Amino acid sequence: MAYKDRQGLPIDVAEWARLRRDTAYCVVDQDKVDNVMVRTVWEGIEDVVGGAMFATGISRDAGKTWRTLREDALAEDGALVQHSEVVQMVRRGEASGISAPATGAE
Repeated sequence: MAYKDRQGLPIDVAEWARLRRDTAYCVVDQDKVDNVMVRTVWEGIEDVVGGAMFATGISRDAGKTWRTLREDALAEDGALVQHSEVVQMVRRGEASGISAPATGAE
C-alpha cells in the first residue's frame, strides 16, 4: 500500500494520518443539491488493486452518513470531474437511494 498527498506525491503513514485529520485539506469540493450534499474527498491510499485516491459521495442527513458513488479518480483534476458528474447525476435524479422519503399516514 502506498500513501500519497493530493498532488500524488508519496508520503509516509504518519503524514497521511495527519493530513486525514485536516478536513479542509481532505475536502476537494462540496455542493448541495436540494437536500442532498455531494462531497469529494482525498483518501490518499493507493494499492495493487487501485486504492481510493479520491472519493465522491452523497448525504441526505446533513453529513451524518455518506454513500460513496464514485472512487475512481487518481488525480485531483479527475476528482473534480468526478464531483461534477455526481452533482449532475443528483440533479437529474439518477443517483439511486437519494429520492425523498415517503411522508404521510401509512
